[in-house]
Amino acid sequence: MFVIHSFKFKKPKHGETDFVIVSKKHGVIFMEVKAVTSSKYIPNRINKAEEQIKKAQAFLSTYLKDEVSGDVPTALFNNPAFVVLPNGPRPEGSTDAYKNVCFQVDCKDSACFREWWDKSIGCVRPLNITEEMYKCLLCKFVGNRCGVKAFVKQVDDTTRDVLQMFNNQQLALLSKVGQPLNQLITGPAGSGKTEILLHKVQALDTDISKTGKEEKILVLCYNKPLRGKLAKVLEKCHSVTVKTFDSIMNLSRMSDKIPTFDHIFVDEGQDLVGDWRKLLDDIQAESRCEKKFRWVFFDNDQRVHICSRGLSDEDLDRAFKLSTVYRMTRSIFEEFKKYMIDPGEETQYSIGHDIKGRCIIWDKMDDKSNPAESLVACEYISNQVKRLLEKELVRGKDICVLLRTYKDVSVMMIELTLMGIEYQNAEDSIKKPVKSAIIVDSIRRFKGLETKVLILYDPPGPGDDNPRELLNTALSRSFCHVIIIATEEDILRLQSDVGLTPDPQKSPKKTCLSISPRKTDLVEAAQALYERFMSEELTELQVDTVDSIL
Repeated sequence: MFVIHSFKFKKPKHGETDFVIVSKKHGVIFMEVKAVTSSKYIPNRINKAEEQIKKAQAFLSTYLKDEVSGDVPTALFNNPAFVVLPNGPRPEGSTDAYKNVCFQVDCKDSACFREWWDKSIGCVRPLNITEEMYKCLLCKFVGNRCGVKAFVKQVDDTTRDVLQMFNNQQLALLSKVGQPLNQLITGPAGSGKTEILLHKVQALDTDISKTGKEEKILVLCYNKPLRGKLAKVLEKCHSVTVKTFDSIMNLSRMSDKIPTFDHIFVDEGQDLVGDWRKLLDDIQAESRCEKKFRWVFFDNDQRVHICSRGLSDEDLDRAFKLSTVYRMTRSIFEEFKKYMIDPGEETQYSIGHDIKGRCIIWDKMDDKSNPAESLVACEYISNQVKRLLEKELVRGKDICVLLRTYKDVSVMMIELTLMGIEYQNAEDSIKKPVKSAIIVDSIRRFKGLETKVLILYDPPGPGDDNPRELLNTALSRSFCHVIIIATEEDILRLQSDVGLTPDPQKSPKKTCLSISPRKTDLVEAAQALYERFMSEELTELQVDTVDSIL
C-alpha cells in the first residue's frame, strides 16, 4: 500500500487531493483534509471536501480510460472516500452521517488514529484489482514522485553546482583589483568569461562608490537580449552603463561628440566589427582617470556577425587564456567539444568537474515528417515541452526552445499560442519574466544567455551559413539537459566522432520559414548583414541607419 500526499492533476479540471491511498487490496481511497474553527462550519467544510473528491475521482476515471484496456471498473469508486477535520469536534447525534469523517478525537494521538483506521479503512471491502490496473495506478500516483521530482531537483542542483565554480585562472584575474588595466581574455563558451566580467565590474563599481570618485564604466556587448541580461544584473551599479556595440557606433555617427567613459568592459568581443579598437580609444580619450580599465572577452569559436574579425595572432599570443569549461555537464560537453575545433583536431579545452548529468535526448523525426513545415515543428516541440511541464514538472522559465532564425520564431509563437503553451522571447524573459512561460528564440539572439533545459529543433546542417559556429553557440546554452529534435540523417551526422562537417557544395537546409543567406559575393554578404541586423533583432539600430552602414 502507498500513501501519496498533495497529488495535483489537470484533467478534466485542475485540482489537488490531500492524500491518496493506493492499495492492491482496496484500490484507490481519497482523503481530503479541511480546517474548521467552529462546529457550525463542519457541514460546509465536508461539502467542499466531497466536491474535491469528486473532481479527483473524475480525473482518475479519465486517466484509466486512456491507459487500461476495457471499461474502467465502477467498483473502483464504490469504496468510500474520507474527509479529515483534525481540529473539528465530533458533532452530537447520528454517527452514520459522519461515518466517513475523521474528527479531532480520532487523530489526537497514534492510538486513537489506529482505532479509527481499523474501524473505517480496515473494514473497507476488498476489490482485488488486476495487476494491470495496480501497475497503472502506481505509475500515475507513485511513478511521478520517484522520477519527476528527482529530475526537477537534478535540474536545480546541477545548475547550482556548475555555476559555483571558479578555478585558479579565473581567481587570478579577479583577485588583482588594480591590475591589469588592459586585458584581452579568450575562452570557450562556459569558461566563465561573463561571470568574470560581472564580478570585475561590480568590484570596480563598489570601489568607485566607496572612494567618491566620479568615474563611469561602460559595458558593451553585441546583441540586445544579452544587453538586457547584463543590465539587469548590474542595475544597482550606479556608475555602470550597458550598451550594444552598434548603439554606441550609432551615437558616434549622429553626434560630433563621442560619449566618454573611464572604463570599458566588452563581452562577446569576437562579434565587434569595423575599427573597434579606435572607437574604444576615442571613448576613453577624454577621460581624466589615471587608471583606465579596458577588458575585452573573446570566443573565436562562435561569431554571430559575418563581418566580425576576432583576434589576430598577435592578440592571441598576449591574451589571457581560459581553457576549462564549467557551465555544462560532461554529457553536454562531449557533444559541444566537437565544435570547439576543426574536424579531426584535438581540443585544448577540458571540463572542470565530474558532473555527468543526463544524456542528450535525440528525438528522431518520422521519415514522412518535413522539418520545414511549421505544423510539424510545433507538434514535435510541443510534445517535448508538454512532457517536461506535465510529467517532469520542469518550470516553464527553465525551458528554452532554439530555432534557426527569428522568422521561424515568429511562426512558432503563433502555433504555440494555438496549442495553449505560454512563451516569451529571450528579451521579454529578462525584462518581465513569467515563471510558467517557456523561452522561444533564435540561436543567434540567445547567444550569451543560458537555460537549464534546451530544446534544439532542426539544427543547422551542411551548406548552411557557419553551421559549426551555430552548433557551438546552441549546445553551450544549456546548464544540464539538452533535447535535439532532428531527422535520422541529421542525428547520425551529429552523433559521429567529428559531428557536423561543412559542405559548401550542399544546398542550405530549408527551415520553417527561410534559408540562411550564403556568403557568395559582396551583394549577398550585404543582404545577409542586413537580415541579421533586422530579422534577428540583435542590435538597436533603425532601418535607415543600417542602410547608411551598407
